[in-house]
Amino acid sequence: MRLEKSGRQTPVSFNPAALNLNGPGFSLIEMFNGPALGSWAPNPDAADLRLAYFRKAPGLILALDGVPEPVSAGSVRFIDTSLGGSFDAPEGFHALQLNIDRSSLNVSQAELRSLLRLPDLAKHPIVGTFVIPALMSWKQPGIDREASATADILRSVMASLVGSLLETPVDDEAQKPALSRAVKKYLDASYENPNLDVALVADKFNLSRRSLFYFFENEELHLGERIRALRTRKLLELLLQDDSRRISYSEIAASCGFTNVQSMRRAVKEFTGMNVREIHRSETGVRVALQQLRESLVP
Repeated sequence: MRLEKSGRQTPVSFNPAALNLNGPGFSLIEMFNGPALGSWAPNPDAADLRLAYFRKAPGLILALDGVPEPVSAGSVRFIDTSLGGSFDAPEGFHALQLNIDRSSLNVSQAELRSLLRLPDLAKHPIVGTFVIPALMSWKQPGIDREASATADILRSVMASLVGSLLETPVDDEAQKPALSRAVKKYLDASYENPNLDVALVADKFNLSRRSLFYFFENEELHLGERIRALRTRKLLELLLQDDSRRISYSEIAASCGFTNVQSMRRAVKEFTGMNVREIHRSETGVRVALQQLRESLVP
C-alpha cells in the first residue's frame, strides 16, 4: 500500500498512519490520516478475502480497477486486491480492514466474485453483531499475545458472514468462537435487565436454546450461570461501597438485574458459598469472592 498527500483538500498537516496486527491466516490493518491518496498494485496471486469497514470517510472516493465511486461513512464491503486500486480520502479518514486466508474459508473464485459484487453490508445483522465489534476491539491490551485465539474469532466471524451471504451452511465449530464472543458482549451490556434469560438471548441471536447451550458447553460458565455471575459480580461491588448498608436488599437485587431477593440470595450462595448476611459482614470475603468472579468472567 502506498500513501501520499492528497491535493483535493485545503493544505493541512499530513499525518498518515497505519496500525496492523498479523497472525496465523489473518491480518488486521487500521488506517487513519489527514487528506491522502492511497493506492495498491494489481496482485493476481492474492489468496485472501478482504473486508473493509470505512468508519469515517466523508467525501471518500474509492477506485477499483480504475472505476472511481464515492463511499459513505460507516459502509462495509469486500475489496478485491487482485485488481489495482486507489482511494482519495479527506482529513479524518478512518478505516479498518480484515484479511483472512481464503483457503481456510473454502471460498471459490466464483464465490469471491459474488461477494465482491455486493453493495454496502453495514446493515447486515452479522456485520452489526459480529464483524464491527470484532474490528473495533482488536487493540485491546494483550491481543497481540493471543494471535491464535484472535485468528479463530476472526475466521469464525468471516465464516458466519460469508455463509450467510452465499446461503451456504456453516459448520457449528466454525461459528462457535464468533458467536461465543458476541453473546458475552451482549450479556455484559444487558445483565441488569431482569428479563434477560436464555430464551431472550436465543431470540436475540436467532438460535434455538439447544444450539445456544451447545455453543457454551465447553465454557467455564454456561449461559445461565454467566448471567447470574455477572449480576453477582455487581452485587459484590455494591457491597464494597461505603453506603451499601443504607441500601435495602430489594434495592440491591433490582439494581443488579435479579427479579427478587430470593434469586439474589441463591446466586450469592452459588458463587461464594456464603449467604448474603455472612458476606455483608466480611469485606475480606467480598473481595476474595469478587476477584474469583472477575477471573471466571474474563472473555
